[in-house]
Order: sequence, then C-alpha cells, then structure tokens
Amino acid sequence: MKHNTHLILKPFIAACFCLPVVFAMAESPETLSPPDLIKALQSGGHIIYMRHGKTDFTQKDTDRENFENCLHQRNLSKEGRTQAKQVGRAIHKLKIPIGNVLSSPYCRTKDTAKLVFGKFKIESNLQFSICKNKQDAKKLGSQLQAMMANSEQGKNNKVFVGHTANLKDGLGVWPKPAGAIAIFKNHQGKIIFKGMIKPNDWLTNTPVTTNKSE
Repeated sequence: MKHNTHLILKPFIAACFCLPVVFAMAESPETLSPPDLIKALQSGGHIIYMRHGKTDFTQKDTDRENFENCLHQRNLSKEGRTQAKQVGRAIHKLKIPIGNVLSSPYCRTKDTAKLVFGKFKIESNLQFSICKNKQDAKKLGSQLQAMMANSEQGKNNKVFVGHTANLKDGLGVWPKPAGAIAIFKNHQGKIIFKGMIKPNDWLTNTPVTTNKSE
C-alpha cells in the first residue's frame, strides 16, 4: 500500500515544484563497462557529465561572485591539468564526436573543459551547488536535470563540465573521483544513467599508436 501511494505522489510532487518527471536510473540493468561506454560514445547521441580534474586543496574559493578571478578560487593542480590533457588526447584518438560543451563558470571547470574538449560555453546554472543554501542547491540540480532532458539527440555527444554535488542533487549520481565522466542517454525526456568512466579507464582502453616505419 505504501509503495502504491509513493507511485501516485511522485508525479504530483514533481508538478508542485514545476519540474519535469525525469528520473536517472543510477543502478539500472543497462549500466555498461568502460569499454562499452566508450563504444557508445563513439556512436554519438549521449550526454557526458564531467567532473573537473584534480584540484589544489591548499587553495580556497574566497570570491564566488567574480568567476574571472582565478586567484581567489580552488584551481586545477598540476596533476589535474596533466590528467585533463590525457583524457582529451584519448577522446580525440578514439574519435568520440563532441558537440556543445557547457561549463560551470569556475576556473577549474573552464580549464578542464578547454584541456579536454578544446572548447566550451559558460552556463551559470552549472556553478558549484554545494556552497549554496538548500533551496538554491536543489534548484541548480533541477536545472541540470532539465537541461539534460531538453538536450537534442544528434550525432554528437552533449557535454556538461561541472562539480560533484550538482549531479548528485539533480540526478542522484555522484561522480567520483575527480575527472570522472558520467554517461547518460536521453530517452524521450527520461535520463538514463549508463555508467561511469574514471580517468585511468581512458589509459587502459585507448589503442596505442605505433610507428608504421618500425
């Protein structure tokens, strides 16, 4: 009885908050292994949510109003920049088609987007939700969910580069570790979680280029 009541209330609750009835299936039977996820991305038509690369935790976000001021933010560490470049090279070598890339306005996300994908547009609704109050954090999560639900399903993969909490708030998926990529599929407005590719997975699943003269 309790289960049936929950099913009845779910659309009603979503309507009250003016949200689309869209749910991520974090533990679905369709979850794929990294090699299969890479093949899926090569075919296009998926949604990529990338958490920014490793950062320097000796730095703090002390200015959350001026996002151009990188000196007052936690930025990518040297290891994080190297990591992002490696992922970018793997994506290029694997010929994964990349369409629009939206990035949080923080410097660490913009730098990650640039190093991995070579391009980005700033999307203010991707800004770090964990430093917001509960209501604003929930709103940012809902905005992310809506952007994914409204994304076009073309030949390319749509990319969002952001933070940990936004994806957790919006779709119930926590992208770990830093630099991880969560893959989703938009099926008629329903966002289905397909799996996670960690930074080291790219190294073990990318073909090695050999010198043809050898």
